Amino acid sequence: MDNKLQEQFFSSMMCFKKLEASFSLACEMQMNEMAILRDILGGCSCSEKSCTNLNVPKMQERLRISKPAVSYILNTLEKKNYIVREIDPQDRRKISISATPEGVSAARRSAEKYNQAWEELLLQFGEDNMRQLVELLTSLNELSCSLGQKDKK
Repeated sequence: MDNKLQEQFFSSMMCFKKLEASFSLACEMQMNEMAILRDILGGCSCSEKSCTNLNVPKMQERLRISKPAVSYILNTLEKKNYIVREIDPQDRRKISISATPEGVSAARRSAEKYNQAWEELLLQFGEDNMRQLVELLTSLNELSCSLGQKDKK
């Protein structure tokens, strides 16, 4: 096995972590927090006070995180006063989640900053390169997931 290639791969993965961290820093919140807050805002009609449409299994799959990780992120968003959780008055077995005005504002600011960073990255890296990178990373993620499933058997 080519140890240099393995070291380059490791170094590249660490750079990706730094890239995610720089996006998170620019956006005032972690990427997973931003994704979940966006889903909360997108899942509610503006006329309703609360949202019961947050699909936790869908979030887990999309973000590739566990149910406890989703709960942790919701707790973090609540501590930041970006969301409130209440018992759903229509179905007391469900928890109703809604964004606070601070959450709406933070989501808007974060989306603007994320889009600015994305546009700059796309401009510098090139759309064709980005498409190729996304395709390769998607293949690598699928391979990683399939290897993970083999380990569980």
